[in-house]
Amino acid sequence: MANRGDDLVLAGAPPARSSTPSSPFAMHHRSTVFILAVDLFVLAYASFALAALFSVDLGLTGSVVFAVVFGRLWTGYRARRTWAYWPAVVVMGLTFLFFMALSFLYLYNGLRGDFMGVLLAFLMIWAAFGTGRRVRVHLLPTYQAAYAEKPMDLEAGLEPGEMLAACPHCLAVLAIRPEALSGEDRCPHCDGALVSPDMVARHDEEA
Repeated sequence: MANRGDDLVLAGAPPARSSTPSSPFAMHHRSTVFILAVDLFVLAYASFALAALFSVDLGLTGSVVFAVVFGRLWTGYRARRTWAYWPAVVVMGLTFLFFMALSFLYLYNGLRGDFMGVLLAFLMIWAAFGTGRRVRVHLLPTYQAAYAEKPMDLEAGLEPGEMLAACPHCLAVLAIRPEALSGEDRCPHCDGALVSPDMVARHDEEA
């Protein structure tokens, strides 16, 4: 398989398919809408905790402002408003940093003998990894085009013998040569296996 990680794009990015409820983009967007709601809640909690740490009283006014701004951002992203795209990415990025900070804090407590701290550190790292992966997907130009339903010819840069294939793990696609794929090939975006073990076993049996 040709190593063309820079050509990685999201499956279903062509606008003709992005509006279909069952398309990979639509499914990924729906799951991200839920994740964004969680991230907004986490970011609001972190903001109030940080304010309390520095003895800043946000009060009822602050709570209303957070609720209105974050609620507006969530509904805007859910409706795929152009203005909500990058603020949502910033929220997910800040949540990633918050999870990483918590993971280091819990890991420090774990190294001092708190076993629960080690467990929580791994949970925070897992949450940070998932959030960071969604941020990376949003940086792809083809994902941005699908979100805004702008036309983009994904096959223009394909070389002879190549085709676009979706990664089963991160919903991205890669320019591949099907006859050269093996069970060892990994997605350069998420490092997931491009060919499932069942498919490899089935191919071996047929061979």
